Amino acid sequence: MSGARLLPLLVGCVMLSPLAIDIYLPSLTVMAREFDVPFSRLQFTVTLLLLSVGLGQVLVGPLTDRFGRRPVLLCGTVVYMAGALLGMLATSLGPLYVSRVLQGLGACASMTVAFAAVRDCFTAEQGAKLYSYLNGALCIIPALAPVIGGSLAVTFGWRSNFAFMFVFAAVLGVAALWRFAETRPQDTVLERRLYHWARYRPVLTSVRFVYFAGLAGVIMSAILVYVSTAPVILVERLGLSELAFSGWFGANAVVNIMAFFFAPRIIHRLGRVGTVRLGLGVIIVSGVLQALIVTVLPLSAVGFMGPIGVLSVGFSLALGATSSLALEPFRERAGTAAALLGALQLGGGALLATLLLAMPLSPQWALALIGVVLVSPLLWLSWRVAPTA
Repeated sequence: MSGARLLPLLVGCVMLSPLAIDIYLPSLTVMAREFDVPFSRLQFTVTLLLLSVGLGQVLVGPLTDRFGRRPVLLCGTVVYMAGALLGMLATSLGPLYVSRVLQGLGACASMTVAFAAVRDCFTAEQGAKLYSYLNGALCIIPALAPVIGGSLAVTFGWRSNFAFMFVFAAVLGVAALWRFAETRPQDTVLERRLYHWARYRPVLTSVRFVYFAGLAGVIMSAILVYVSTAPVILVERLGLSELAFSGWFGANAVVNIMAFFFAPRIIHRLGRVGTVRLGLGVIIVSGVLQALIVTVLPLSAVGFMGPIGVLSVGFSLALGATSSLALEPFRERAGTAAALLGALQLGGGALLATLLLAMPLSPQWALALIGVVLVSPLLWLSWRVAPTA
């Protein structure tokens, strides 16, 4: 399958997860009032979905290696649709939580297939560029979804957000049925047992993989802290409207998109490791800015979102090259490796973000801690783990 034909489908695959996160963020406060529960109980639906996306990939990855990418993608879209339908009909938190788990599992299937298909079909350098484009596509949804979700919620109520997700997944499933050909290489390792340590061992015992996948999880945690707390800061504390929140959220997503699509040029000039180091350096700067601003200035939308924009640039520069460097050695088990990368990136990032949010820290100090305390040693380690690449 040609890259020109494959890329639009892969873009649709990676959009399921951010769509499930971002489209209903403007409605969380309304949903909390309707369900008559604390806002934190609705906030947990974001974390629950991310944990399902991340940890579910450990189960989905071997399935893509055993049965192929195409059937896993098609089943994933059906599961996602079922979750969206259940969320649309939910009248209490229990079914809503179940719907988020189902959507997370469906989204993790499509994301695993997308990243494995890039590893199947392209060289390492081409893959690094495509991962940047896919991660850039991930940011198109945060730019558009809150605006779409806010408009739908104002016009039809928050349940229309889940109806939109149902339709989006249905269109992707039809497109995949029609256009997505199997990409699994003929030399893919096919062990008889689907889940056992021997399948994961070559990946998880690779120092290079663990470093880059762990790095992806740490920088993802910063984005998740931002996504989880932005409605609290901008809507609850600062009193912004749903559409004003969507505007700030979308503006930051545009910054993400621009950085992701500029990243391939940086990779061409600096190489993949050089690009990762540059991105980590920018993230450290964002952490320092968060600490300085929260110390000397009162809370404001500009004061919170300014350092977030810097964080987004660093995240965008680092993530595509990081994914390529993690997956490069594992062509014969790309599905399993892509799944473990996703588990550490999203599941690990969600766990770290949850731990930070449970601490008696403001979101700004949590972001500063990630940028300065956690990312700085990872930048130093890059010279030991991957001097050049």
